[in-house]
Amino acid sequence: MDRATFSGVVAIIAGVSVYLLYQQAATVAAQTGESDYTAVDAASTLVDEMTNGLANAVAPTAASQMDISEAGALFIRSRERCSLTKYRLGDGGETIGWGHYGAYGTLPDSITQDQADALFADDVQSRAAKWVRLYVTADLTQEQFDALCSIAYNMSPRSFKKFADAVNAGNGIDAMANQSVSWVAANLQNGIQNRRNAEMALFDSGVYA
Repeated sequence: MDRATFSGVVAIIAGVSVYLLYQQAATVAAQTGESDYTAVDAASTLVDEMTNGLANAVAPTAASQMDISEAGALFIRSRERCSLTKYRLGDGGETIGWGHYGAYGTLPDSITQDQADALFADDVQSRAAKWVRLYVTADLTQEQFDALCSIAYNMSPRSFKKFADAVNAGNGIDAMANQSVSWVAANLQNGIQNRRNAEMALFDSGVYA
């Protein structure tokens, strides 16, 4: 199903759902003389969520004006391993928490879960989302923006710019994603390929998996 057809189906579902909720509110009002504010609030919330989703699906937004969604942040975290003690990498650096990177000797030996979560929130903004906004000039859907944030999260700006250039040229990310697997050590390639596959699927289909 293409995005236009999907948007139409969502619009129909939203309309029927809102109608039923308002009918519930009207029935309660007729029987009791009081409105069912729960149904009214639910209908109002549903309208807002559906409207925002449809606007994104039908009219992608300039990447420079976007931010990662909560679903996008969860998507990244589900593909990172959280370690409360630091460990060294083969490139001379070290990481801690949800893949927070530092030069060797610059990170604490251990942190709390709250500190790991705070570092993650900062890295998502200061690394991932920042680089997508900086280098991608094409319009994106929210899912595409989030997929690119996942890619940028543990890449250097120079490496991520290759993805941005492909997107800006209208070529998508599939070719670059598969190529990028060779940029890491052989013992890491299976894990990176799985991650790139998930990011390609999110970018192309708009479905968080």
